[in-house]
Amino acid sequence: MFTTTQTVIDKIGINVLLQFVSAKFAEPGAYPTRDDVETALLGEPETELQQQIAAWYSEAQKEVNATITGFVARFKLTQDDINTSVLPGIAIDLMQCELATNIADEHLKELNKKAMALLDKVSKGVIQIKKDAPAGSRTGMRTKAAGSQFDWDRY
Repeated sequence: MFTTTQTVIDKIGINVLLQFVSAKFAEPGAYPTRDDVETALLGEPETELQQQIAAWYSEAQKEVNATITGFVARFKLTQDDINTSVLPGIAIDLMQCELATNIADEHLKELNKKAMALLDKVSKGVIQIKKDAPAGSRTGMRTKAAGSQFDWDRY
């Protein structure tokens, strides 16, 4: 919805994702490989490890989408509105925080704090993610045309 798996891989990096996966799923003598991560996220998971990685990523993406949707639900956004806004960048930052295994890392805390601050600004309208509607569609108030005070008979 807010970002694709390929975009997350491109922005975060496959090596960083491999570090996250290794910290989460590594067992003595059996470490995840780059191919495991790529297959799990971009292809059809075949092994149990790849299925776990895919489920882990999917769960993180659901959390991020729910968080962002909570802030922007009132805007009734289309996919084009989302793609041209700051929301995909915020989603990637939140995905990195969600996927990381060391949540006490200062960099991740700061990244999360900045992303949430941006979402708050979007929610308050400080950062606009949708074009302004024409004045006629923004208001429910209707006005009657003013009657003319000009005396046409005497003209």
